[in-house]
Amino acid sequence: MEIRLWPNQEFRIEVSETQKLKVMVVSGLAEIKGQELLNEKWYAFKDIKTFIFTFSGCKLKVEGACDLQYVSGTTNVPSIFGIVNFFSKNGFDYSKLRTFMVVGNGRSTLCFTLINFFVRMGKKVLFTEIDPSRGNIFPGALSTMHVDTLIDCIEGLRLKNPLSFFYGSTEITNMELYDLQTTKLQEAIKSKNIDDLHLILCPEGASAFYNTLIKRFEVDRVIVVGNERLYHTLDVIVEKLMISRSGFVEEKEIGKSISRYFKGVNNEYTPFTFNVKYKWRVVRIGEMYVAPASALPLGSARKVGCVEASEVEISENSVLGISEAREIEDVAGSPVLGYVVVIDTGTFKILCTQPRLPKYVFLIQGDLKHIEY
Repeated sequence: MEIRLWPNQEFRIEVSETQKLKVMVVSGLAEIKGQELLNEKWYAFKDIKTFIFTFSGCKLKVEGACDLQYVSGTTNVPSIFGIVNFFSKNGFDYSKLRTFMVVGNGRSTLCFTLINFFVRMGKKVLFTEIDPSRGNIFPGALSTMHVDTLIDCIEGLRLKNPLSFFYGSTEITNMELYDLQTTKLQEAIKSKNIDDLHLILCPEGASAFYNTLIKRFEVDRVIVVGNERLYHTLDVIVEKLMISRSGFVEEKEIGKSISRYFKGVNNEYTPFTFNVKYKWRVVRIGEMYVAPASALPLGSARKVGCVEASEVEISENSVLGISEAREIEDVAGSPVLGYVVVIDTGTFKILCTQPRLPKYVFLIQGDLKHIEY
């Protein structure tokens, strides 16, 4: 089947895990989230929701099965490219406009599209994810990394030396811990004297929450994606920019993100499993892990939202962060070197990307679980 796309149209597809759809650009120019597709090459899609966009029009050849496919004239890609064009005309001078906070619906897609446009122009982008529910870098974590290669339309973001703090949950319930880790993250970013565009993907929140993050990360502009109500109700201390929403929003699945970390997108990696022999201490951070009120001395009160780490029993299928901290009081504010999954609590058998653990002391246990090994 051949499909004709006119300028500024999208071909949207939804392919399930058991289906396979192949698409070839027969003529014209087309791209996915800023990554240009080669002509006369088949691209195979499985278990994905995405779209092919064209600035100038193209003809596609499509084979296979999917849940949904259709052509739409509604797109936000030209608006996203407008940001790139602005910087291009100004010689990519970031002296007055460098750090963008991205909020709203479709913020991951906007960030990836913008990054790919910049990479195609030979520029690097610093991508910071402080929404632990997204998992573009790793779920349950607050992370940052430089992106200097195209984000592949099928494989997604390739992890390359990310700096990560393990928050331990996809929901922000301990604001004291969140404040501490975002502050430490920004301190690390600032110490590097980054001279590139900086995109910060943020969680949902109120204006006061955003203003705190704006000050902390020295944000120059807020981009609101696909949520006009949020744009008009958002009262922030910097200028804001509205970008329309794409036709659909792909929901991130935490299990897929964790699996990608250990096995890669196409199972190209082989993780290791072994029993932990080194004397590691498994800890959890925060108010919900301290003693219940009934166990406290008379007249004492539980500390709400604390950032203290305390030792706990390991839990089956838990995702553990490998902390760089040498002392237990430094665990909450220290980055992690990587992640493991507990396979068997009896023998302390774990899933790991390396054949052995580094010589540190603490493993951080949060709420995240992962069952598919």
